[in-house]
Amino acid sequence: MSQVKFPVDPTGRFVLTQKIGRGSFGEVYKASDTLKKIVVAIKIIDLESAEDEIEDIQQEIFILSQLDSPYVTRYHGSYLQSSNLWIVMEYCGGGSCAEMIKSGLISESIIAILMREILKGLSYLHRENKIHRDVK
Repeated sequence: MSQVKFPVDPTGRFVLTQKIGRGSFGEVYKASDTLKKIVVAIKIIDLESAEDEIEDIQQEIFILSQLDSPYVTRYHGSYLQSSNLWIVMEYCGGGSCAEMIKSGLISESIIAILMREILKGLSYLHRENKIHRDVK
């Protein structure tokens, strides 16, 4: 795999507004993209702490950059700030399926609709010979 090149310093473009979780490699924030005027999700990875996972991170970015489906979270780009890598993704504010089910406010018919959408996404990924290991 070829080296992935990253534009430098995203802080002039993105404003972090809220920490929303942790991903496989770092913390995830809700943020504003001041250039595109949209809300995004940004995974921030400390590359010094993730030294052993650099190859996995590069592979994740490479795969994300190839995907194009309404059923898969859209990748917007990656930026390097000091030793932090910012991976910018589409913001999906509905929460995870598990959170929705735990709330008790979701009907069986809504669960069926969600499952259909998830399966469409997985079908797309499988047609592209990609495996998703973190369906939420």
